[in-house]
Amino acid sequence: MKRQQLIIAAIVGGLLLAGISGVVFKQVATEKPIHRDTNRASIVVKKPQPAPKKAPKVVHHAGNYTKAQAIAKIDTLIKNGHIMGTLLITNNGPAGVVTRTYGYADVASAKLSSANEVYPLASLQKALTGAVVQCLINQGKLRMTTPLSKYFPQIPYAQNITVRDLLDHRSGIRMGEPAPTTVLPDEAAQIKFTVTHLTSTNNHAYAYSNANFTLLAGMIRRATGQSYLTNLKTFVLKPLGMRHTFAYNQIPVNTVDPEAYQLTSGDSRPVTISKALQSSELGCGSLYSSVGDYYKFINALLTGKLVGHAGFNELSAQQQLNYAAGIYYLGDGNIRIGGSDNSFNTYYMGTTSGKIGVVLFDNQGNFRGDNGIGYEIQAILAKSDLF
Repeated sequence: MKRQQLIIAAIVGGLLLAGISGVVFKQVATEKPIHRDTNRASIVVKKPQPAPKKAPKVVHHAGNYTKAQAIAKIDTLIKNGHIMGTLLITNNGPAGVVTRTYGYADVASAKLSSANEVYPLASLQKALTGAVVQCLINQGKLRMTTPLSKYFPQIPYAQNITVRDLLDHRSGIRMGEPAPTTVLPDEAAQIKFTVTHLTSTNNHAYAYSNANFTLLAGMIRRATGQSYLTNLKTFVLKPLGMRHTFAYNQIPVNTVDPEAYQLTSGDSRPVTISKALQSSELGCGSLYSSVGDYYKFINALLTGKLVGHAGFNELSAQQQLNYAAGIYYLGDGNIRIGGSDNSFNTYYMGTTSGKIGVVLFDNQGNFRGDNGIGYEIQAILAKSDLF
């Protein structure tokens, strides 16, 4: 009897064991394959990898220059113009930016020009000052109709001069470019120098004068209670990531700022840079910048990223004037900015869409001749395949 009971128990146990094994086998068989990493305690499930992205195909249009042909033609223009400096070009907005360098930043030490070296902006700074003004207008701290007399009542006819007048050189202010005998120590001294040397005529015909933008820098200071440079950093430099733009007297020691040269009888002869003159140009010529930083700024301004589309329309006077807030509007969607200071020449040529852009900063050249070369470069970019 006992033997019979043992046999029955063995048979039942075997059946139970087979059933459990079947359940376990079925469960394991239905799970996803796994890869066990012997170096880690966790189990890693392999995921299918996406196919690698293909590089965008460059489309060549008959009659256009290829990118290589365009750059070769531009290099020849620069070489034939005996220009030393740095050039940024694009015909495809930020996606198409190409930077080229030419000649030397310092002939004596054979230091070559470089992409991120900084040049005196000269009058290209005026557009930056205008952008800060528009930012304050957007915040309600200034208006285009704010009179100069609110902050500088001592200037003759100040009650008849508005922010708009100053931005467009229609204030009646006249002043040359006298250099102080010594470097002016701070912004307050720089503004005082301008107020002391200007003449106010009450004639509101267009007349270009750096003094207009130094007065705007003074209005920025008084409207905010902060320095011009602090406002510039807050509204423009930091938001746009402009890490290669500095006041003339705050250039880091590890940043290349080139010497200036004039080509005389085939030789590059150094020119003395007047720091005293630069110290008097607050808001209109006291900054150094790289071509890359300036392109970041101008593209952000034109496309509405910096002050908004409505803000840019207001700042540019709807592009109805030949000159507004630091920029020349040439019609047909083209703009130009030019500057010259201490034998440095700086230019921006491009389209109001931000698609085509030329930023040329040189430390050896001829202002009028290089200006023409800038236009030729823009024309080449317009006839080229997209970069």
